[in-house]
Amino acid sequence: MLFCARRNLRIRARFFSAAALALLCFPSAPFAEMAPAGPAAVSASPAGFSERDRRWDVSFYHGLFTNTTLGETLLFARTDYRPAYLTALTVARPTRYDLLEIPIEAEAQLVHHSGAQKHVEFNGVLVARYELPQAGASLAFGEGLSFATRRPDVETVRPTASDPFQDSQATRNLLNYLMFEAEFRVPLDARNPRVFMRIHHRSGIWGVFCPPTCGSNYVTYGMRFTF
Repeated sequence: MLFCARRNLRIRARFFSAAALALLCFPSAPFAEMAPAGPAAVSASPAGFSERDRRWDVSFYHGLFTNTTLGETLLFARTDYRPAYLTALTVARPTRYDLLEIPIEAEAQLVHHSGAQKHVEFNGVLVARYELPQAGASLAFGEGLSFATRRPDVETVRPTASDPFQDSQATRNLLNYLMFEAEFRVPLDARNPRVFMRIHHRSGIWGVFCPPTCGSNYVTYGMRFTF
């Protein structure tokens, strides 16, 4: 019975991740026509896009791997940096949907890893961005899928001298993806530049995609422009 419950959890998690990727790939799909009348957590915006909605945001960011959990990194700013780096190029555009009246963006990422590991990573993510106009800032959370062209070494647990009885636990190429970001506007008119700090997180969702210990966190800094 426990096996069936865990299997159902894996199936549901993969279904929702696949649904998020489908919405990313087909942001203009007529889901609004299929939705029942009445309030909903995720809703479609009016058919007419504003000038802001027609924008393309291009971002570049670079960061360093930290051997700490997501909770330690995000909530307590604890880091244990290791010589593994990533450099990412992203393209994002608003969708017609919102989450609890927070606009949703679709973002595609091309990520190059260097240092302790060398591979390429492709990510698709839906981003909910909450604007703080008086502060000239925004806060964002993203959920999606991440595919690495090889299994990242920093995500694989192996026995060490300090813990020789640690079981080896291999990561997977395909994992869940999360991002947490704080963005700040730069007072320039050309291309609406912004700087941001982002936590770039690959996750096995507690054993859904891979053993509970797999995953990685990168603390990154970048810049964004609007076209």
